[in-house]
Parts: sequence; structure tokens; C-alpha cells
Amino acid sequence: MLDIPGSYGPRGPLPLQVRFLARESTGSFVNRLAHRNGLELHEFLERAGQGKASESPERIKKYPQYTEMYVNRAGLRYLAVLTDRPDEALQRALPSLGERHLLPGEEEAAWRWPWEPHEGHIVRCCALCAHRRGAGEPVWLMSPDSWRVCLRHLHWTDNSRQVDPCGVRLGALPETAEAHQRRERLRRRFGPAGEELFADAFQVVVHWWTSMPETIRWVQRAWSVGLEAREMRVVPLVIYPEAVELAVAMLRFEQADERDSSGRARWLVAVQRLMDRWGVDFMRGKEPLLRWLERHSKAAPARTRSPRRRRLTLSLEHNLIATQTGSLDKRSCLPWQLGMSTAEL
Repeated sequence: MLDIPGSYGPRGPLPLQVRFLARESTGSFVNRLAHRNGLELHEFLERAGQGKASESPERIKKYPQYTEMYVNRAGLRYLAVLTDRPDEALQRALPSLGERHLLPGEEEAAWRWPWEPHEGHIVRCCALCAHRRGAGEPVWLMSPDSWRVCLRHLHWTDNSRQVDPCGVRLGALPETAEAHQRRERLRRRFGPAGEELFADAFQVVVHWWTSMPETIRWVQRAWSVGLEAREMRVVPLVIYPEAVELAVAMLRFEQADERDSSGRARWLVAVQRLMDRWGVDFMRGKEPLLRWLERHSKAAPARTRSPRRRRLTLSLEHNLIATQTGSLDKRSCLPWQLGMSTAEL
């Protein structure tokens, strides 16, 4: 028997539960939980406290990749009762229930469902991974990037509104899967600094793609997976290998710590060789490299290094601009974003 909502909240868990998927969006999770119990979303939300959806609640159902649910601490307790799980277990599995995302107000359970998430992107989960966890409908995950790579099933998904294709098989793009593995190694070895260098490199290559979308290798990669070469959603997929390789080159510059004019010139020559191999016009793509060098021209103050793990501290101006968390544009010291026109760069 389902709980009966009352002034003191739900009296017990729903009879049927669903398994967590790591980093699932709260909206995706409660949708699945509601449907598992034969409820529509609004019927479930009556049991989760008082709240307010976006201006058009129907958009929640139509565009799950753009909407996210947030609760206050009392609302978190309601969800814990409905799912028969501790608050902490919910917070570990569902990022948007984390402490920094909890809504204000303690007395009454409350939820909000704004049109866009407060942080990051809502990205489709690999369908095969979702199936392995018993999900019978699409699952959406929270991601700092607007895409995700599943190395287990060689599947790429993103936050596009397009239903078809909802993902891309990477069998025809092994270099993209390999680039993701290489990026993961950078992150594991150098922590936030590795991710920030990737963010910087990604921003530079986005600048290149915006001004040179006809670059042969990027066009061929898009065509190889059945996508249009100038679609905005294709950009991260096709530039991933170059972005990771450029991040490695940026890492070498930071490690060498040769920031005078001759050191910067030597680095530019090395990157020009890479660009020649990639078929990217160096003269047209030189400007974002110069801007990156300008922001990495001063070493950060010396810090105590951990005896167990080498710590890489990026340059002074980079650290004043970039953050160690959030989306790619926030983790980078470079200002432009995917989707800007050439004139805006």
C-alpha cells in the first residue's frame, strides 16, 4: 500500500524501488521511481513536499535533459523515507542532492524544478549501462562536460535535445575513445591541474574549429558516425583527440617552467609541428595559443609538495581565473565557449 501524504510527510517507503546509477540526475531518478510504482511524476511529487516546477511543467517530461530537481534538507529526508535509504546514500549517488545544492528552509519539505540545472550538464546515460542496472527507460546523468564516454560499451552520449541519434558508437572513432582514456590518465596523475589543462586545450581547439570547421580530419570523423560536420553537437566528439594531445603539450610547458620569450617560442614551434600534422592552419590558429601563453607566463608561488604524489601547480594568472570544479569553460583560463561565432572569439 502506498504511503498517504500528510502534514508529517511520507509514512514509509514506496513498495517498489529502483537501483541507483552513479551520478544520476535527481529528476531522472524520481521519474524512474514514480513510474516503477505506477505513478505519474506529479503524483510522486505530492509525496515529496511542496514545490514549484518550471514555467511549463510539461517541458519536464518532454526535455528531461534540460531540467533538474532540487530539494531542501527536509525534502531530502522525505526522499530518504520514500526510497528506504539513508540521506547520505542519496547524496553520494545523486550529485544534485549534495550539501551545496540543498535549498534554504528547514521546517517544511520543499522541492524546485528549474528549467536548467544549477551546475553542469544533464547527459544521457549509455543505454547498455542503464539496462545492466535494470533501468527500463532512458536515464540521465549529471556531468561537468556536455558529453560522456562509456569505455565499456564504446558509446558517446551528450545533452542534445535530439532524440535520434541519442548516442554515437565509437567503433568508427577509436582515436576518440583513446583520447578519453588519455585524459583520464592526466586527471588521475595530476588531479585538478590535469583537468584544467584539458579545459584550456579544449577551449583552444574549439576556437580552431569555430574558425576552421572545414579541417579535413574533423569533417571525416563526423561523417564516419553519420553526423553533419557543422553540427554544434559534433564538436566535442571530433576535436577530442587534438584537445588531449594539446593538453599534453601544455603540461610539458608547465613542467619545463621555461616561460621567457625563447621558451615560449620553442613551445610554439613544437605545437606548430602538431598542427601541421593535424592539418590545422597554424597562422589562423595562432591567436588562442598566444593568449594561453600570456596567461601562463608567470609561475605560481612555490608550494609544499606532497611526498607521496607530485603536485602540479599551474601558472599564477591561470589560477586567478580558472576554477577546479564546474563546467569546462569555468575550469579554463580562456574566455570563449562552444557556440560562439567567429566574431565573438
